[in-house]
Amino acid sequence: MLMNKMLEFERLQYKLGNRIDRPPCDKRKEYVKNDLTSQQKIILQTINQLGEATANDVVKKKNLNSNSVSAQLTHLFNSNLVEKVKRVPPPKDGNKKAKGGSAGCWLYRLSAVGGRDPNII
Repeated sequence: MLMNKMLEFERLQYKLGNRIDRPPCDKRKEYVKNDLTSQQKIILQTINQLGEATANDVVKKKNLNSNSVSAQLTHLFNSNLVEKVKRVPPPKDGNKKAKGGSAGCWLYRLSAVGGRDPNII
């Protein structure tokens, strides 16, 4: 019973943003292809150039589709090719009709665990 309370606490910390990644027992094992798609390569190269970047930074720099970049970053995170650094406030655009809530964005950087050399990407 004690383990369940500890696990519940860790899951709560993740939901509140006090923990960067999920508890290991909750992580999905995602199939990782040896070959990256062209868009994944562009995203990884952009993050490598900027050092750390949000999905919005990649979209603005490379003029890509925001939904696609967000989905690809989630895939790259699940594949351990990028890691989440911290939550940052959403960008302030003058466009009131822009989609997106008031929730913060994740700041990503290349993961050392991923095992890929960023110069070969």
